[in-house]
Amino acid sequence: MSLLPALFGLLAGALFGLNVHIQSKGLDEVDGLTGAFLSVGTMAALLWFLSPFFTEWRWWLTDAAVIFMLCGIFFPAGGQAFQIASIRKVGPALTSAGGAAAPVFAVFAAVMFLGESFGLQAAAGLTLMIGGLILSAVGTKGIKRGWPLWALLLPLAASLMRGIVQPITKYGYAEVPSPYFSTLVMASVSTLVLYALLVGLKRRPTINAANRGYMWFAISGIFNGFGILSLNTAIRLGEVSLASPLAATTPLWSLLFGVIIFRREKLGMQHLVIAVMVVCGAVLIVTR
Repeated sequence: MSLLPALFGLLAGALFGLNVHIQSKGLDEVDGLTGAFLSVGTMAALLWFLSPFFTEWRWWLTDAAVIFMLCGIFFPAGGQAFQIASIRKVGPALTSAGGAAAPVFAVFAAVMFLGESFGLQAAAGLTLMIGGLILSAVGTKGIKRGWPLWALLLPLAASLMRGIVQPITKYGYAEVPSPYFSTLVMASVSTLVLYALLVGLKRRPTINAANRGYMWFAISGIFNGFGILSLNTAIRLGEVSLASPLAATTPLWSLLFGVIIFRREKLGMQHLVIAVMVVCGAVLIVTR
């Protein structure tokens, strides 16, 4: 089995993990929906700028383009909106933990509709990984709850949006096998969806250069864009049931970046246990 899908999946997880911290900083000064629009809009603008080098105009006339457009309604638009709302409501740790559910949605749909195989070894690996990822986000002391129980639906909704589009995107690659094009289409549609939501709520976005929150969400769009592109590349090169669990290592990466860059965490024995669980789970999935 080629290691490229696994490497791109892990790269996506790392970029998503870094993005959680960046979005958290942006939320100090910008509301969630406006932040999601800025993030996805920046992503779309960057992809359009580079599109002459990586796309062909005839692809827009294919059925695959329609499939990618449908995906764009849900992700990154819906996924980003729910994720940012979740960060604001329950915090980045629990948001990352909820993200561990994304591969469950993705793998189930891939097995049911794409006919991908997912045996006992892979199931054991996925279970081990999800357990480690949730532990890495929540920690042994748990999380103090100052929010209503319904708020748990926010990170789960973000995971559903992210997970369900992966097998659909894989289906579109049968006609147009371009991760760049799929990411471009999804980002473009998502930008329009988020803008329509803002206008509908009478919150037309205005750019204020003096607001550092706008800068953080613009940076978020760049990292998130490359993260989604990496995930789509992993899906294009391999199976969804391989790429999705590895891309969901976001909580572990978020923890590591919290230690190395943002100085918000300290490593201990619990983190060694987490690393062993996630690595063993990943090995079981990759070598299934």
